[in-house]
Amino acid sequence: MPSEITVLFFSFAADRMNTREQTYELPKELSVKEFFQQYLYPSLKEPLESWLFSVNEEWVDPHYALKPGDELAVVPPVSGG
Repeated sequence: MPSEITVLFFSFAADRMNTREQTYELPKELSVKEFFQQYLYPSLKEPLESWLFSVNEEWVDPHYALKPGDELAVVPPVSGG
């Protein structure tokens, strides 16, 4: 059964995706990692390990299973200096 999620993009992720928010309809349940690889990596062009993810305002690891109605935030790598 397809499910819809909302994805929020921050900082240069929004620039690379040309939007700050986008809705995706998923054909099946996917982990954050699977979703990232299939839908986001071609545009974001940074390895999964470089990003932070939150779902419904709670930090999650890449193995979190996305559920219908989830709000996924994609936070780009942060450099210190």
